[in-house]
Amino acid sequence: MKKIAPQFIIILLLSSVALHSCRPAPPKPAPTVRIGYLNLVTSLPLVIAQEKNFLTAQDIKFEPVPVATSNQLADDLIAGDIDCYIGASVVPVFAAELNSPGKMKVFTASEITPQQPFDALLVKVGSPINTLSDLSGKRIAVFPGSTATNLLKKYLTDKGIDVSTITFVQLQPSQHLDSLKVGFVDAVHAYEPTIAIALSKDGVKKLHGSVYAAILSPNPISVSVVSAEFLKNHPKTAAKTISALQQACKFMKENDTETRSILLKQMALSKDAANRCSLLYMLPHDQIDPANFQKFADILTELGEIKGPIQADTLLYR
Repeated sequence: MKKIAPQFIIILLLSSVALHSCRPAPPKPAPTVRIGYLNLVTSLPLVIAQEKNFLTAQDIKFEPVPVATSNQLADDLIAGDIDCYIGASVVPVFAAELNSPGKMKVFTASEITPQQPFDALLVKVGSPINTLSDLSGKRIAVFPGSTATNLLKKYLTDKGIDVSTITFVQLQPSQHLDSLKVGFVDAVHAYEPTIAIALSKDGVKKLHGSVYAAILSPNPISVSVVSAEFLKNHPKTAAKTISALQQACKFMKENDTETRSILLKQMALSKDAANRCSLLYMLPHDQIDPANFQKFADILTELGEIKGPIQADTLLYR
C-alpha cells in the first residue's frame, strides 16, 4: 500500500476544517423575556397579555418581575436585570437618557385626556372646598415622589392659586382615602383605581378632573420601555414581545367589558368600582406624537424634574 504524502494529509485536514467552519452555527434558543411591572392598574396590559395568551401565541417565554417603583424599573433595565417593563412613570426614563443615553426605547405611552382621565382631585361630601381656589391653606394628599407634587403645583399656579399656602402631603395611594376620611388631609390628588373605589362609596366627591390632561393632552406620563441591549441581542424576540404587549393595549380599547372583567379579578375591586374605573389607554410607538412627547419633556425640565434638556423623540422605538 502506498503511503499518503504528508502534504496531502494536511490538505485533507484543512479541507475538513473549512467544511465544518462553513456550516451555519445552530440557532440560539430564544431567551426568557423578563418583564418588569408595578402592582398597579397601569400593569393591566401585561395581565391581559397573559390572560389572552398574546405572548405565548408568539412562542415567547416570559417571566413577570414585580418591582416596587418606577425608578427601580429604570435602574433594573439599565443593569440588565429585566428586559422591558410596562406602564411606569416617564420621568426616570428621561433622567436615565441624560445620564446613560441610548439605553432604552419607549414602545407605548399613556393617552390621558379629559375624556379618558386617570387622576382627579377628590374631597369629602359636605366639604367647604367647592372650587380650586378653596384649596388655599389646605392639606392635599399626593402620590409619593416629587413629580405629582410639582405637576399639581404647576397647574394650581397657572390657575392663579398661591401654592405656598398649601401643604402637599406625600402618601401611598392605599392611604389616600383613609387620610381624607379622618381629616388628616382636606383633599387628595388620586389615581385609578382609588378614584373609582372612592366614588363607588358614599362620602366622597370629585372636585376636579384630570390635572395631567389639563396640563397636556394626551399626557404621556406613563410609558412602557424595552432595553436597547435586548433589542440589539434578540431583535426578533424583542419585536414579538413589543407586538404582543401592544396587542394587549389595543384589546383594552376594543373590548371594554372583558377588560373590566379581567380588572375586577386582578385588582380585587367591587363590580361597581371596576365599572367606574377609567382605564389607562396606551398609544403604540407609531402613534405617539413626537412633538407632544417633547413638550412633556420640556415641561418636566422647566419644573426641575429632569436636570437638563433632552431630545425626547430619540427615545421612541422605531
